[in-house]
Amino acid sequence: MIRYRVYEETLILEEKEYTAYGVAAFDGAGELLCSVSDITLEKEKAAELARRCERLRLSPIHLKEVAEDFIVADTY
Repeated sequence: MIRYRVYEETLILEEKEYTAYGVAAFDGAGELLCSVSDITLEKEKAAELARRCERLRLSPIHLKEVAEDFIVADTY
């Protein structure tokens, strides 16, 4: 079973640090399959995306596309 987890990262934009959250997919052995960084600045939104991916059994090959759609939808 694929597990989706949120991770935190500190990034720099125009000489200012900020905290962003991404989502990573792991296989049953805990091996990293793929990840998408800098999805949102809100940890709970990233956690909800990870929960949805897991609940819907999203194939990791679609994580990037789903994250892009999430970002676009979150800006409106």
